[in-house]
Amino acid sequence: MTTNSTFHKNFAGAVAGGVLGLVLGMSAASCGPAATGARSSGDDLTAPAPPDDWGTDWDRTVDRRATSGDTVWTVVLATFPSETGSMAAADRMVSQLGALAPELTDLWVHSTGGGAVVASGHYDSADDPDAQANLRRVKGTLIREQPAFARAMLTRIRLRPITAAIDPYSLMSVRLRYPNRNPLYTLEVGIWSDFESGELSLDEIHFEAEAQTRRLRSQGFEAYFYHDDDKRVSAVTVGVFDHTAIDSRSGLYSPALQQLLEQFPAHLVNGEQLLEPIDGRNTRRGTRVQKPMPVLIPKR
Repeated sequence: MTTNSTFHKNFAGAVAGGVLGLVLGMSAASCGPAATGARSSGDDLTAPAPPDDWGTDWDRTVDRRATSGDTVWTVVLATFPSETGSMAAADRMVSQLGALAPELTDLWVHSTGGGAVVASGHYDSADDPDAQANLRRVKGTLIREQPAFARAMLTRIRLRPITAAIDPYSLMSVRLRYPNRNPLYTLEVGIWSDFESGELSLDEIHFEAEAQTRRLRSQGFEAYFYHDDDKRVSAVTVGVFDHTAIDSRSGLYSPALQQLLEQFPAHLVNGEQLLEPIDGRNTRRGTRVQKPMPVLIPKR
């Protein structure tokens, strides 16, 4: 497919944070030592996750194989409007909070269809003692000696269902295999969308992403597709990794994740490489090929 001026106009800035909206707020240059060997990327799942990495209420939702939308109560820290990049901005906030406020746990990003929210925890009711304790903890969080989330509140959010009849190549099938493992990462290697150009129908976007996934599978990669119909965008990802994939302090990647990055030098957009500014504040520094990005696997 050849990208045209309409595509580039509508695309500008739309994928800087990744389609899944859960891109890690880390430099693409910060990575661990390179590794070589087999293409399989599931090695990192052999290590057990620590207790605080295992989910609670959300995982019960997955285990029920919900066939209609479920709701959970959660503490909302911040909201982002539906402008381009809202999900990426929300995820950058989650990533930064890992260093600025490590006492905040079970942070997650939810797409509302009209924007995004950063939330903490999953509870059955607003009266849950754990929910109330988490609300107090969030409101009492200080960053640079100032209350960071004084206006945080408990809010009920509707989650998208995950069903048992799911395509094994769909990224959401991973949540059925590992319902209690949190966090889970994957490497986003490509996206498909019309970016409001009208060039591709939703069915065509789905077809292209699924076809790319099948091609990667035939080459021996553990590839998946993810459809976000609200945004008319589909992602193609490779590999599944647990919490050991990225060091929370240094941002260094595990050998298995670094190996995969070496095998995928470019993040493809509608099958083509995309050039991005080296420095968005100084375009005279030139451009570079956009790299694949590790992203969190959604819980919904």
